[in-house]
Amino acid sequence: MARIALAGFMHETNTFAPIKATWQDFVRAESFPGLTQGTDILDVFPGINIGTGGFIAQARQLGHTLLPIAWAETVPSAHVTVEAFETMSDLILQGLREQQPYDAIYLDLHGAMVSEQFQDGEGELLRRVREQVGPDMPIVVSLDLHSNTTQAMLDLSDGLIAYRTYPHIDMADTGARAARYLDALLRELSDNSSFKPAKARRALPFLMPMIGQCTMVQPTLGVYQELERLEQS
Repeated sequence: MARIALAGFMHETNTFAPIKATWQDFVRAESFPGLTQGTDILDVFPGINIGTGGFIAQARQLGHTLLPIAWAETVPSAHVTVEAFETMSDLILQGLREQQPYDAIYLDLHGAMVSEQFQDGEGELLRRVREQVGPDMPIVVSLDLHSNTTQAMLDLSDGLIAYRTYPHIDMADTGARAARYLDALLRELSDNSSFKPAKARRALPFLMPMIGQCTMVQPTLGVYQELERLEQS
C-alpha cells in the first residue's frame, strides 16, 4: 500500500483580536496537544476527536504506512506571528524532505489562518509544499467547517475535506473521510497516472450569523442533508 506523509498546523484567526499567536502558544498544549513531532503523533492522536486522529485510524485500517512529521495548534486569536508561521512551516517542509520517498501527503489544517505576513496562511503553506514536492504529488487536506477556503487552497491541493457539523463533533470523522478519499484517489492514479480530480469553488456573497449555523436544526441541517444526498448520487 501507499506511504503517506502527514502533518498539521491549525489556527483560527480573528484579525480584530488584540493578542497574536506566538510560537510558544503553538508549543504548549491547550484544548488539544501542543507541538508533537515524529512518531509521537502516532501515539498521541488516535482516539482524539481531531482530523489527524481519524486519519491515522482509517489509514491504518486501509493498510497504508504513515510518515508523521509535526502537528501544532493553538486557540483562536489575532494574527500568527512571523516566527510561529515560519518555524512551523519549516518543520513541515524539512520533514517532507527527510521522509522521502512517499506517495501522498495529508495535511490537517483549519482554513482560516492569517499570519502577520500572509492573508491566506494555508494557501501559502500549500504553495511552499507544492513547490517542494512537485505538481503530481497527491495532497489532501482536512479543514474546519469555518474555513475561509481560497482559490489557492483549491488549486494547490487534490482534495479539501471539511467538517460537516457545528458544534464540531465530527473532526475525527472528517480525518477518516480524508483518508478514504486519498485511498480512492491513489487507487485511481494506479490505473491512470494522469488522473486529476475535478475541483470547483464558489464564494457566495453573504455571511451566515453564528446563531444560524448549528447543523442540528434548520436551516443548516437541510443544507448538509442535501450535501449528503448529492454526494451519494
